This record gives sequence, C-alpha cells and structure tokens, in this order.
Amino acid sequence: MKKIRVAVIGSGNIGADLGEKLLLDERFELFAMVGRNSLSSGLQRFENRAKHIIPKGFSDLARHVDDFDGIFDATSAFSHLEHWVFCQKYGKWAIDLTPSKIGIPLVPALIDGSSGMRLSSEYTANYSMITCGGQSSAPMINAFSENTEGISAVEISSSIASLSAGPATRLNIDQYIDTTENLARLITKCENAKAILVLNPSEPPVMMRTTVTVKAANIRLSDLKKNLMEFESKVQKYVPGYSVVVEPHLLNANTVSATAKVTGAGHFLPAYAGNLDIINAAALETAKLHFDSFSNSGNAF
Repeated sequence: MKKIRVAVIGSGNIGADLGEKLLLDERFELFAMVGRNSLSSGLQRFENRAKHIIPKGFSDLARHVDDFDGIFDATSAFSHLEHWVFCQKYGKWAIDLTPSKIGIPLVPALIDGSSGMRLSSEYTANYSMITCGGQSSAPMINAFSENTEGISAVEISSSIASLSAGPATRLNIDQYIDTTENLARLITKCENAKAILVLNPSEPPVMMRTTVTVKAANIRLSDLKKNLMEFESKVQKYVPGYSVVVEPHLLNANTVSATAKVTGAGHFLPAYAGNLDIINAAALETAKLHFDSFSNSGNAF
C-alpha cells in the first residue's frame, strides 16, 4: 500500500504529537517537519526520524513539491491562509489544525451523516479540524440534532488543563470561540450558539471534558441516548480515549445535556492533553479518508 507522505508545519506541542503519531502509523511517511527555529525542541526531536527537517519556514517545502502529498498545519489561525495559498499553488491538500475557519469543517465520525459533512471532490482540498471543543462536542451536537425538534439554543463548554494550552491556543482564543460556535450552527441550523473554553490551572491537571447543552421544543431522550452511544463508538475507532461520561439527561422539560471526556493516548503529550490528542487523531483519520477516496476512485495524484 502506498504510504501517505506528509509534512507537518509547526514544531510546537501539536506538531510534535502529530509527528509521533505519524511515525507510529504505518499508513504515513513523515516526509518533513517544518519550523522557524533550528533550536526548536520540536524540530530536534525528529532529527534522523523525519526524512527532512526544515528550520527556515514552510516556503522551503517548494524544493520538495514532487515528493509529498499534503500538509498538516499546526501553526496559528493567522498563518494558515498563507500556507493554504502555497498548497493551492503546488496542488497539495491541507489539514488545518488551527481555528482559521478557512477549510471545510470535518469531524471524521460525522462524514456522510445528517451533519452534511462530506469529503471534498477535489484532491487539492483544505479540511478544517475546527477546534478540540468542536471535535469533542460534534458527536453530541449531532445526536441532539437528530433526536430533537425545534432547537432554540446550543451551548458548548469545554474545560482543559491549562498546561495543555500552548501559546498558539492562547493567542487564538477568539478564533476558537467563533469556529466552535460556527460548527454548532452548521449542524443544528440554530443561530443561537455559545461556546465556552476554560483553561483549568488545577494540580494535578484535569482531563478534557466537554459538555453540550441544548434547548429544544421536543426531546426524544431514549432515542438520543442510543444514538449518542453509536457516535461514541465511531469516534473511539480513531480516538480510543473518547467517552461519554455523563449520558444525556434532562435539566428541565426542554433542556438536555451530556458530557464527554477525552483522555490522551500519551504518544508525546501527557494523558491530560486530550484536547490536543483528539484534534490530532481526527487530522490523521481525515488524511486517510481523503487519500483513500482518490486512491479508490483511480484518480491520479
């Protein structure tokens, strides 16, 4: 089977965890780790492990355009547009781990379901991994949407360990909120969406938890519980540490809530960094699905 050859742009926590996941997955070849500082611990970690270490920025990838298939962008929402322009120029796909809201929002477990999420028909595609809160809440939001009528409000509240939030996460808080709320609107068609992110400084660090609360005119609670368990199983195929820890329950006659927890796989980051683990795992799954959709169709790359 042909390996998927990828470059990771960004050598911080997300990029380093991505690199470790790629090296463990036989479907991938870690073609390049790209950063802006040769002394970066993230770049140094992959010396003699990635085929290329590129320390002077993504533009140097242009020298290797015939040798890799796509990129994972683990930088910031402010930088992603420039990286996407590069991909379009050279015919590469991009998977965006920043909350830039430029690409197609995608949650692997929701593809081809009622959420409306679909793989691109173009090889040079851009997929947004939304946010960690988006990836963890989407299965719950979709189950709520399928088993209620008349949704009038959606709230997504995520709590993550402060230690798992790096500089880019803190810089992009506003974009995180906007992108996560946009996901809720996309799935439910309800404009009244609210996202909350708590960076919890407690010691020992807390595991990631995401609670979704929905107000609706009619709630089929029994069907909702069953449907959410089906979505949980779908997510666990690529994020084993994802679990619904508080099943759907009524807060009042017209308000329902549920909570999921994400425990990280520990490939590079600690188990409490489930927020980074889920978005990285979703990114790898998306790359496989996109690559396979063209491989199976017989389209040349």
